[in-house]
Amino acid sequence: MKLGNSGANNKGKKYIKIKPGAIATPENQLKADAFKEWFGRFYPRLQTELINKDTYDEDVLNDTFLRIYDKIRFGGLEIADYKAYFHRAFFTNFMQINIQASQSVTTPLDNHDKIDDSESDEELIKSKFELENDIFDFVYAKYPIHEFELFKMYVRLKPAINYADLSSLTSISQSRISEIISKIRRDVCKQKDFTMRRRSTLRKTEC
Repeated sequence: MKLGNSGANNKGKKYIKIKPGAIATPENQLKADAFKEWFGRFYPRLQTELINKDTYDEDVLNDTFLRIYDKIRFGGLEIADYKAYFHRAFFTNFMQINIQASQSVTTPLDNHDKIDDSESDEELIKSKFELENDIFDFVYAKYPIHEFELFKMYVRLKPAINYADLSSLTSISQSRISEIISKIRRDVCKQKDFTMRRRSTLRKTEC
């Protein structure tokens, strides 16, 4: 199946930008739920396909889902072929993340936000602990306790644990786990104070 204008080099492609405070219409909510249901059913297959292409990244996979879900829910995005659209969106996000990583652009609670116990600078260690605790406090105050606990478990145990492991431990589907964690991570990353404090904890050799 062709997706939108994919056969015409994407001429005239509409890029939907979600406005703050946007409200989903009943029609768009139904379309978003249909996409969510597809994602849940095809999650294992998407993982396998991305692994075979050597581009698998669990966080990017689930962030891509949430971005598309929001565009459908709040922007009325029309998708003729879920799979083709998802792979294209994933590849775009995957490349952006890798470019940012190569430029040392950091976001709160990414892989580099783990506390390094070998760090000799006690003030730096203290700052990292305080930042992590403040982020947890923010999530605890804003989200249901079961979502907070899931997020905390993921952050504290990563990379030793992945969504499949969490699913086995909690009996929550991988697609639902991805939705919860991606939503919280995006919310945390929008907090400028956390981002600035994270950057201030970087050693000069990391910049």
